[in-house]
Order: sequence, then structure tokens, then C-alpha cells
Amino acid sequence: MYTLNFEKKVALINGASRGIGEAIAKGIADCGAQLIITGRKQETIQNVADEIIKNGGKAHAAVCHAGKISDIKNLISLIRDKFGQLDILINNAATNPYYGPAAENPIEAFNKTVEVNLQGPYFFMSEAIPLMTESGGGSIVNVA
Repeated sequence: MYTLNFEKKVALINGASRGIGEAIAKGIADCGAQLIITGRKQETIQNVADEIIKNGGKAHAAVCHAGKISDIKNLISLIRDKFGQLDILINNAATNPYYGPAAENPIEAFNKTVEVNLQGPYFFMSEAIPLMTESGGGSIVNVA
């Protein structure tokens, strides 16, 4: 069986406070990476980080709204200052504020969906790629 080794790698996973993002974070932590995990609520994302640390992993929890470029810029700046590199970006954050017929979808819900699900990954990539390049390259995974 092949085992991934992410020792000395820094991984950023957004939308990691629950579900698929949380599972991805725990899996990458098990492979030895230093994690920066994000969510919208400090308590929720900190609980995930604490669990990873309790199980021997390395995790830093950060509040970051995936649809707000200012939050993303601040996060990448923090990663640059604290870790000096970024090797892995996993864009997992998403929202679906409306369930029902598309013709009845309120414009506010549509705009929020576009902000988080489309613009968010683009903003994360545009801010992360320069740091990844400075770090010698990296990998980006966009979860759909």
C-alpha cells in the first residue's frame, strides 16, 4: 500500500470545519503536513484543529470567509509570516443557501453562491499561487 508523506509540507484547507473538509484535513494531517484549516466560525474550526492536534497532527485554525477577498489576503499573509511557504491548497468551502426551483432563487442567494463557490476558489488561487511559486511550487485541488 502506498502512503503519502507530507512531512515539511504546509497545507491550506478551506471549508474544513465539518464534513468532507474535516475528513480531508484529518487525512492530510495523518500524512504529516502542517495544516492551516479555515471556517467561518472560530469555535467550530478550533474544535477540528484541537482534535487533529490531540491525535498527533499539526493544525492552525483560522477564521476566513471564502467569498471575501480581504479575509483571503489576510490569511495568505499570515501563512507567509508564520510558515514561510505553502505547498498544498484545497478549495473545499461551498454554500447552497437556496433549495428549490432555479426560477424562484432569490438574487441574494444566487449572489452568495457565486461569491463563495466560484469567486472563492479563484481568490484563494490568485492569492496562494505567488506564495506557492516562491516555495518551489505546489498542488491545488478544487473540490466540486
